[in-house]
Amino acid sequence: MKTQLAVLAVCCAALHSAAQTGNLSDWQKLLSAKKDPAAARALCTSFEQSKVLAEQVEAEKCLANVALWGADTVRLEKEDNGQVAMLDEYIPAAVDECLTHLNRGLQLAPQDLSIHQGRLHVLEISRRYGDMPKALDESCTIYKGKDVPYEWLAYSSELINLGQYHAGLEFMKVLDAHYPNNPDILGNMGAFLSMLKRDPEAIECLKKATDLAPKDPINTWDLGREYDYAGQIALADQWYQKALSLMTDSDQRKQSSCLYGEFIEKKLDNRPRACTLEKENCPADQQTACTAPASLPPSPSKNR
Repeated sequence: MKTQLAVLAVCCAALHSAAQTGNLSDWQKLLSAKKDPAAARALCTSFEQSKVLAEQVEAEKCLANVALWGADTVRLEKEDNGQVAMLDEYIPAAVDECLTHLNRGLQLAPQDLSIHQGRLHVLEISRRYGDMPKALDESCTIYKGKDVPYEWLAYSSELINLGQYHAGLEFMKVLDAHYPNNPDILGNMGAFLSMLKRDPEAIECLKKATDLAPKDPINTWDLGREYDYAGQIALADQWYQKALSLMTDSDQRKQSSCLYGEFIEKKLDNRPRACTLEKENCPADQQTACTAPASLPPSPSKNR
């Protein structure tokens, strides 16, 4: 069974009202320990019309979790290579019910970050990637906490790992509209543009990011990489070196220096210099500049 929506399960005091029976906070135990969604549904439904706002909100969070309980299924999908993939997913009707409760929760408590996060999470796990930018736009408009936009940025790496580059780019465009001139947002936009092989646009984004945060080694390195992808080797070399000079984390610098050694070997064609870097920073099996280049096979003789 898939992981339930723990992100929504905000622990609270033992909420109780004389109009209902049982403690509302028991719903998490009913699901996780007793695995009794029917009992959790009954308990939480009885609190939906509570006179206490916090109880109404918690009831909607509970019912959102209940909606997805046991609603996971498997779908077979034929891939481009002709093979059949087995994909986990949720029953669409259950997702709709879950989102209905989350939206009700947001109406009751628009500043509850966990509900905003939960809605994005549900859209992501149900593969409704195209709906994520619209939900994010609404959340950015409504939620005014000090922990944004960085709470929203967490989804960018998840979308990259899922291979959802188009959806991820649209997601970042929403963030850029609400939080302009943020180097981290621009850096993530550049990453998605890079994945989509839109190198000129990626370079433009990353250049803006480095202008705004000139001491950020990650965006600086990524800009060098984009110049590398675009075949602008001299600029790539310049920005790679700058990024290395900004790195303070020893592991990050070592790993990046190894990659830079490979760049020197293959793009600058300087094997001695590359070998020095690779010996200092790369595992033995990656020190390719330090081995003799493979000899070319002899040309076929013209005399038979």
